[in-house]
Amino acid sequence: MSHTSRPRRLSSPLALLVLAASLLACRSTSVPFRFTPSPLELLVQESPDQPILARVLVGIPGAERVGRAAEGYPELLVRLRCENKGTGPLSIDPATCTLLGSDLARFGDARPERPGPLAVAPGESEAILLRFPFPMDGDLEAPLLTGVNLQFQVEVDGRAVEASVTIERVFPVDIGPTTTFSTGFYYGM
Repeated sequence: MSHTSRPRRLSSPLALLVLAASLLACRSTSVPFRFTPSPLELLVQESPDQPILARVLVGIPGAERVGRAAEGYPELLVRLRCENKGTGPLSIDPATCTLLGSDLARFGDARPERPGPLAVAPGESEAILLRFPFPMDGDLEAPLLTGVNLQFQVEVDGRAVEASVTIERVFPVDIGPTTTFSTGFYYGM
């Protein structure tokens, strides 16, 4: 007589609780925010008729909670890459960086991945990751995130040149189920 084993059902409340806890533990603490253009390019000049001092690329890789914890205050991650197009050294001090949400609420002070300003020699490029704590209640889905504006200063030969960029958030498109007609064409609902 053959004995076939059947799969066991998780009927115990303790087993269901353990399963739910393990699934939540695997949850990512990052939120996939997408912004456009990505990266955004900014040419820094003292005035439109002056030579280009720097080319700055700004990208927003996402948002995460402090220390990648499951709970805690969220921060928006902003990466800057600066290319020195001038003949002298330049720098960007993270303390001069201000980030505003689309409702003009100010994010917290920039927290750089390494201390000190981003220093760039002529003809070189350097990058830095800045973390901006969310304003107010710290809701990752706050309406202030329909776009952001980053303001900063590029220090060139003892002069501060102000720069500003605005990046719009790209919201995911909900795709409904597709239906096939006898013609073979598809449409989404």
